Amino acid sequence: MKIYAFPGIRYRTAEPGSLAAPPFDQIGERLRIQLHAASPHHFSHLTRPAPDSEDAHQHARRLHEEWLASGVVAADPTPAVYPYAIEERSGNRRLGLIALVGVGPGSEADLRPHEHTVDKPLADRLALLEATAVDLEPVFYLAEDDGSLEALLQADAASGELVEHRDPHGNRHRLYRVDDPARIERYRSTLAERTAAIADGHHRTKVAQMFARKHSVPEGRAGSAKMAVITSITSRGLQIDPIHRGITRELDPELLRQHVVSATPFEGDDGAAFAAAVDAAQPPSLGAWIGDRGPEIWRLDPSAGPSDMPGREAALPAVLLQYQLLAACGLTLANASDGTLVYRSDPDELWQERRGGELPAAFFLPTMSPEAFALATSGGDVLPPKSTRFLPKQVSGLVWCSHDAELA
Repeated sequence: MKIYAFPGIRYRTAEPGSLAAPPFDQIGERLRIQLHAASPHHFSHLTRPAPDSEDAHQHARRLHEEWLASGVVAADPTPAVYPYAIEERSGNRRLGLIALVGVGPGSEADLRPHEHTVDKPLADRLALLEATAVDLEPVFYLAEDDGSLEALLQADAASGELVEHRDPHGNRHRLYRVDDPARIERYRSTLAERTAAIADGHHRTKVAQMFARKHSVPEGRAGSAKMAVITSITSRGLQIDPIHRGITRELDPELLRQHVVSATPFEGDDGAAFAAAVDAAQPPSLGAWIGDRGPEIWRLDPSAGPSDMPGREAALPAVLLQYQLLAACGLTLANASDGTLVYRSDPDELWQERRGGELPAAFFLPTMSPEAFALATSGGDVLPPKSTRFLPKQVSGLVWCSHDAELA
């Protein structure tokens, strides 16, 4: 992939970290009201604008121009790349590099989706980008490298932070800056021959690609790139949490069990405990609660299923569930996004829905190791929708980029 340094726009207030925001798609109406009330300069005013009488996108454009004119925000004097560290209370630390990544025509092979996505309307995000001409929020890419990126970041995210933000979960988000041309070139050469999986931000990447094509933005301009946090697939801080599945229609347990090597009853009465037991089970395993049998841990047969099943060597439970178990009951990939499947990140929520009879079937998936993810997607295979959840979520408003920025 081709990366670019850019003169990042940042807050110049006394406590810039307090103005950062969750990603726009994590901000519901109640949280939007709360964040807007926190400060007239909170970043959510741009990503989730709520104007009184004008078009929302023009409202965001006007606000950003006012902040620039008043000095609330300002661009750095020279192009830079920005190491970004997320430090959890557990001590886990995930490093990434904020840079612009070329997404214009001819760069399609550099980035690839790792899972099928549920369609979302793109017009709103494209309209906001066209109105503001500002790339406000970074997406999350996983570079398929040999660890060189992680080594560079370890050195550059050691001291001299620009801003720190603490999110509601207690995670610390720290931003650093590298503007030395030789060091920037090290990052560029490290990633030049590498591809990346789009870990989080499929739709925002698509919006950037649409913008570049629609406006015929030449390569090397900010409008032909997407701001991203790039993390090495080898990162020790990378975590891939599961998204569990509920099924809204009745399933035949006997059709499902033909792919089950062993079934172990679960004696507890708690969704989180059930998910933990699934994590501890011999892989590939998942939790199943079908009909009247009660919750069980199923160990699956990875050799069954179609020969073209994606990520076959990795034997991911999310893939085996979709292409073996659900396929045995006549469900296809289309049913993953038509309302037949519902997705829950909280195992307790799914447990309660299944116990209360709201859902006739529920499946609890284990966490995924970075090694299994890399093996499953290395051949370009695309996993079922919502196979992965990368936590902690990165925040917006630490640094961003104008489309008229001078790149390096």
